[in-house]
Amino acid sequence: MIRPALLAIGLVLAGTPAGAQTVGPCPGNVGSAAVSKPSWVLFDLGSAVVKPEYKATIAEAAKTAKARQATKVCVVGQTDKLGDKSYNAKLAQQRSQAVAAELIKAGYPAKDVVIASNPEAFGNMSFGGSDASEKDRRVTIIPR
Repeated sequence: MIRPALLAIGLVLAGTPAGAQTVGPCPGNVGSAAVSKPSWVLFDLGSAVVKPEYKATIAEAAKTAKARQATKVCVVGQTDKLGDKSYNAKLAQQRSQAVAAELIKAGYPAKDVVIASNPEAFGNMSFGGSDASEKDRRVTIIPR
């Protein structure tokens, strides 16, 4: 038997929104500034697995968003510019889904989570450093 919580997480990771989650662009063009500072969750190259050290960051983001009465939390997955563009688009989406699942697990309502991706958005890599593109391999959590 599959537990309902595992089913919900599985649906998020499979690309189908759990509950009433929204998949699409982040809200915020008209007077919808972030209610607190965005948080970053960094990922290993080619991975959409949330590192254990970022679970506390995600839980804190959920707690802060609830305390400040954010109406939505937007999670935006990104990648570096290494690799195939279609692979990076899928990876960015998987990263945002993984962080969304952790937000929901931490108690933030699924209906108020917006999943977005912006693959290869910035391309901050500078040749010469082994971790030059690490900051591009992230999900940004933006409470609105």
